[in-house]
Amino acid sequence: MMGDMNAKTGSNNAGLEHVMGRHRIENMNENCEVFSELCASCDLITGGTVFPHKTCHKVSWVSPHNVTENQIDHIAISKRFRRSLLDVRNKTGADISSDHHLMIANFRFKILAARRKTETRRKKYKNFKCQV
Repeated sequence: MMGDMNAKTGSNNAGLEHVMGRHRIENMNENCEVFSELCASCDLITGGTVFPHKTCHKVSWVSPHNVTENQIDHIAISKRFRRSLLDVRNKTGADISSDHHLMIANFRFKILAARRKTETRRKKYKNFKCQV
């Protein structure tokens, strides 16, 4: 799940260690509480808070006067696929005509080859006629 959640993830993660990592900026708002409850109920992890980066690579929104910076865009992944997530960061140089930065996540999946279903064949019996 990813998108603009408008949830400021604060630096205090007491009770939210299973949902959010330690690498966050700013203070928490009401939307973050709702977002963290959603992640907890669906067994999701907020990917942008797991990886250590410089603040400039964590910030996903900058105000028009370039003073306020927030981490409000998030990529959440299931705990089951947590090891597949390699990195989450923003790209500030992307020209997308928005005050939001482009969020990028790197994944590595191990895909198993599909096993062919073995067909159960009927056993062939040899029929003999006995003549007496």
